[in-house]
Amino acid sequence: MPSDIQTLLEQRLPEIREAADQFGNAGIVMHKGQIIAQSQSGVRQKGKQDKIQSTDKWHIGSITKSMTASMIGRLVDKNQLDFDATIAELLPNQKSQIDIAWYPVKLIELLQHTSGAKGNFNIPTMLNNSFADETALLQAREKAVLGALSKPPQNAPNTTFAYSNLGYTIAAYIAEQATNKSWETLVQEELFAPLQLSSAGFGAPKGEQPWGHATRFFLFTSAADPQSPGSDNTPIIGPAGTVHMSIRDLAHYGQMHLDALNGSTSFMSATTERRLHTPSELTKHNERYAAGWIIIPPRTPLDGEVLFHNGSNTMWYAFLIVEPKHDIVAAFTTNTGTIEESEAQFGALFQDLLLKME
Repeated sequence: MPSDIQTLLEQRLPEIREAADQFGNAGIVMHKGQIIAQSQSGVRQKGKQDKIQSTDKWHIGSITKSMTASMIGRLVDKNQLDFDATIAELLPNQKSQIDIAWYPVKLIELLQHTSGAKGNFNIPTMLNNSFADETALLQAREKAVLGALSKPPQNAPNTTFAYSNLGYTIAAYIAEQATNKSWETLVQEELFAPLQLSSAGFGAPKGEQPWGHATRFFLFTSAADPQSPGSDNTPIIGPAGTVHMSIRDLAHYGQMHLDALNGSTSFMSATTERRLHTPSELTKHNERYAAGWIIIPPRTPLDGEVLFHNGSNTMWYAFLIVEPKHDIVAAFTTNTGTIEESEAQFGALFQDLLLKME
């Protein structure tokens, strides 16, 4: 079986690269906690000859959200936060600066996209990409969060599902206030270090790594220099989507969540696992949202629910899926922002590998 899966990846990744207009891609499959297949195809940068390597780092976009939620879950287990505490309770020192409509919003609702928050900050905030140091970044994040909280939420809290980078940034700011540590430090201490995700970092990966590629004006695709602020979204919304790591570390991160589902890890409590993986009652359609994870219900060839999330900053695309029935974690990445095409191709590849596991 492992050889069949390896052959499948080696065959399909080059085909997917062509079908989805990708410059480079990679895939990995874990079964029962062990890597059984890994392959990659293509080049790191348009017009260059450097080939994708097995250890290359990939921007994972909104998969970062589940990492922010996992970090917060660790703080809940340490009694430093409470999923059911409200913004009024969690930010008492800032309460006078917050519109009262936000007061009853719970931390878990920020993580489930049911807080009423709009999708993003205002345009000036989203274009603010350069900071002298971490202190300047944290000041900008606080200013952006409190500015958003000074106005009523876009929707009445706990009435509507609305995907929100703003909501995740508010949740991270709450964690920063509870611990007096930056989100960046918290994710490193509570996630990267204990899980030994040594390749993990923030923003577009620098050095001899793949470059992200974006299509401009629907006409041409260009590579984004990772040294340029335009190579990623503003780090103000880092908690919603600016992590990068190797595909192996991404798969090992997914394995932690599979172990948590199976009750075979001490990384988080069983209570926290249930809260992170239980979808909001407001998302009862085919793909229900939990805390940083989409819960996909059983459908052919799936016999049970799976955890899924993807991510893109329009220059990269990453796909992570955790399938408990077959004890599988699979991840696929590309350095090209062809989101819909890449998702369709990676999804079909995952279904094919599942059929080989039967």
